[in-house]
Amino acid sequence: MDTLIVRLRKLGIGCKLFDVYYGCLLYADDILLLSHSVNAMGRMLAICDQFAVEFDLKFNTSKSLAMRIGNRYSVDCAPFTLSGGQLKFTSQVKYLGVYLVAAKCFTTTVSHLKVNFFRVFNCIYSRSKAASSEIVTVQLLKTYCLPFLLYASESVSHTTRHLHTLKA
Repeated sequence: MDTLIVRLRKLGIGCKLFDVYYGCLLYADDILLLSHSVNAMGRMLAICDQFAVEFDLKFNTSKSLAMRIGNRYSVDCAPFTLSGGQLKFTSQVKYLGVYLVAAKCFTTTVSHLKVNFFRVFNCIYSRSKAASSEIVTVQLLKTYCLPFLLYASESVSHTTRHLHTLKA
């Protein structure tokens, strides 16, 4: 996969921040492509197609999504293709536990964290009532519920609105 990153970086397409290339983020088999325009993204996907042919790979288009961020995030555009299939546009995408949201500027959401927290909380609380020990219940909640609320929280800066949502 390093070859793919090198190709994209050498062509100069994809996002850069302070001369550091962020156009292709990889973790295991999860790939996130970032570009400044629809045209640049199309060129990046063409390079991915060429790479797949050369290295006998196939990208799974049923699990691949496209999302737009910027002033025109809600405007329809021509579909992207990858490995012969069209990518579905979505309003949210999950990458490594962080939910990115299609909007005018880069933003994330934390609503899923709250849902997961309460799912585990309700399960533990309903079963721990029989223990009749507040200390045991609190320890179980801290050990098993809090990680769901804090998952991937250090990877993004949360807005005041996000923090208020988690408090409620």
